[in-house]
Amino acid sequence: MNTTRRSFLQRWKPWQVVLLFGLLQSAMTGFGTFFDLATGVGMFFVYVVAHLNALVVVLPILLYRRFGVGAAVYLPWAISGLFVEYYLEYVLYHHLRSPWGVVGWCVIGLAIGFSADLAYKYLPRTMSERRRAILTAVTMGCANFVLTTVAVTTFYVPTSTPFSETFPGLGCWALPWLILNSGLGGYAAYAISRGA
Repeated sequence: MNTTRRSFLQRWKPWQVVLLFGLLQSAMTGFGTFFDLATGVGMFFVYVVAHLNALVVVLPILLYRRFGVGAAVYLPWAISGLFVEYYLEYVLYHHLRSPWGVVGWCVIGLAIGFSADLAYKYLPRTMSERRRAILTAVTMGCANFVLTTVAVTTFYVPTSTPFSETFPGLGCWALPWLILNSGLGGYAAYAISRGA
């Protein structure tokens, strides 16, 4: 079974694998965002999807060990999100203060992926690969929390969306859950990359 998984990843070119993981990341984020719109809590895609998000971003970093892979995984989300976010949040619901909030969300996605790249690059090489994967995922999860909090509190018209009121308060309460899920996602990425 290990050889099947490895041969699948080896048959494809690196850009194809990164694109596949980018599309998976986009689908997960889209699902989480629509779930948040339905519930009005504004936490689902950061906390519940943190495990899967860490897995999908850290695994290609571990497989290819190239700087920029984490940001590249977020690229499909940033490109497709530009149009979706503009239409839903600015045109349809009028939640964003300006169209620059749309650009800000896309840049934030790339910055989250870039945080994983930076963490993996600058964590000590003497550290075990398992710990580096876990800490890379936790760093990315914390960057996701901080950048999402900045976006929710600055890009939106006050009281136009329940996210701006519930996310910071509930976010601080559930931060340990985010860190745990991100770390587990990093460990899962490590295990899959090692064929466990």
